[in-house]
Amino acid sequence: MQRFLNQLIPFILFGIAIVAFAFGIILLAYLFLFGAIVGFILFLIAWIRNRFFPPKTLTRKKPKSGRIIDSDDWKKM
Repeated sequence: MQRFLNQLIPFILFGIAIVAFAFGIILLAYLFLFGAIVGFILFLIAWIRNRFFPPKTLTRKKPKSGRIIDSDDWKKM
């Protein structure tokens, strides 16, 4: 009986590994599927918002007039 179990254990472990691998692949597929669904929903919301509620044009501020003093005196040597 001990010899039979010693021959059977590698097959059981190999079967468990195959099932775990298949479960991981299925879980990854569902993760990609739900990620694609959430991404599509977010894309659709952004598209509708830009289509029906366009962003207002921003007015650019005028750059301040004056001198720019470029100096490295404040850095420690």
